[in-house]
Formats: sequence, structure tokens, C-alpha cells
Amino acid sequence: MHAAAALGTALLAYLPAAVTPGPNFVLIAHTAATGTRRSAVAIALGVVAAGGLLAAVAVFGLGGLLARTPWLATALRVACGGYLAWLGVRLWWRARAPGEPREQPDRDAPPAGHRTAFGRGVLSNLTNPKAAAFFGSVLTATLPPTEPTAVKAAAVALIVVASAAWHLSVALLFSAPATQRWYAHAEPALNRVVGTVLVVLGIILALTP
Repeated sequence: MHAAAALGTALLAYLPAAVTPGPNFVLIAHTAATGTRRSAVAIALGVVAAGGLLAAVAVFGLGGLLARTPWLATALRVACGGYLAWLGVRLWWRARAPGEPREQPDRDAPPAGHRTAFGRGVLSNLTNPKAAAFFGSVLTATLPPTEPTAVKAAAVALIVVASAAWHLSVALLFSAPATQRWYAHAEPALNRVVGTVLVVLGIILALTP
């Protein structure tokens, strides 16, 4: 019962963090709505893989690394801020003028494109401050070092399954034809709004100790 309670607590702590919109959500949804379903799924799987890695690192005793090395925490914060700002600038560049034909996605993209998309998902989650904060503090507090190894491994597996269910659902929902048609009409304004938000968040994150 103790093990079940620990796993339930870890899962309940993770779910709100997972479904709260952030850089991962924006990246998956935008790729799904403007590109291909395969690319969006590849990014989602990259996010899931990185989340599993962060969860494993946290619960198996290395969660305090950032606390012991302030310079690494600062570097991660600056890198994440720069990455968010870069994503925002890219969205601005891709914002088309009203009436401009929307570029059709290449649905026969070579496998290398999907590997690149997977890597973008990994990078997005590894540099996501929300993920770093959750796995570095909340999860390590939920699963203290005294918990058995089997319980820790099961917690990581639960988090991976929950992450996959959520992020793949986002990829499938936003890549549906109806969603893509709606997004095609709203894309210029949405790109500029989301791009501005990401740039502002990136600058704040990079400059705020």
C-alpha cells in the first residue's frame, strides 16, 4: 500500500505539470497544425524521451545536481531562455501576410526529417524550465531516496506513459484536418502572438536570476 500511495502521489503531482501549456505544447501543436502528423508525433516522442530521462535522473539521486552547482543552473536558464526566444523569432519569420498561399507540408518527408523532429522534442524538454523545476524539486520530494528502487523505476515508467498519452494526444488532435483548416486561417495572427509571448518569456527567463 505504501508503494501504491507513493506512485499515486508521484502521478498526481506530474499530471498538472504535464497538461499546463508551455513550450512543449506550443511546439507540438504548431508542428501538428502546420506540418505533418508524423513530424508532430516525432516531436512528442522526443519530449516523452527527455521527460523519462529527467525523471530517472531525479528519482535516482541526482536531482540535487543543480542545487550543488549554481553555474550549471544559470547556464541551463540562459540556454532555455535563448531557445524560447529563438522559437518565437522563427514563428515571426514564418508568419505570412493575409492572402499569401500557405506552404503545403511535404507528407513524404524523408526519415531524416523525423529524426530532426525527435531531436527538437528532446531539446525542448531538456531546456524547459517547468520540467527542470518539477523533476528537480517536486518529484524528488515526492519520491525521497528512502523509497525502494523498484518503486522509483515504476514511478518513472508511469510518468513516461502519462507523458506519452498527453503529448501524443496533442499531436493527433492538432494534426486533424479540421484543426489544420482552422489554423490555416488564423496562422499569421497566432504565429505573431505566440512568437511574441515566447520571445518575452525567453528574455525574462534568461535575465532573471
